[in-house]
Amino acid sequence: KKLMKPTQEQLREYFLNNEALCRQVLTLFSLLSNKTRFRILCLLNESDFCVRDITDIIDAGAISHVSQQLKALTLAGLITKKRDKKRVYYRLSDKKFRALIRFLKRQYLVPAPGA
Repeated sequence: KKLMKPTQEQLREYFLNNEALCRQVLTLFSLLSNKTRFRILCLLNESDFCVRDITDIIDAGAISHVSQQLKALTLAGLITKKRDKKRVYYRLSDKKFRALIRFLKRQYLVPAPGA
């Protein structure tokens, strides 16, 4: 069975119908374009961590800087946080997003120790 090539009108409708999704993807890539946020997301793909541990592991400077990035990622819905006594632990919130981070790490980063 031969597939028909879509018409310009069908393609225009396709892109119009996916406008909201396109904006979401652009927001996601905008968040990923920051080195500290990307490192945080790669780290959280391994396990849950508190802000102090994240700061120490990714060597991102001040805790306040990492906290700002964690807030942006939380507001975007990419990570969630859970309080355990005095510490707040962060984790990736979405399985599809977890798979995307795994893909990016495999393609563009040197394998992590023990991987």
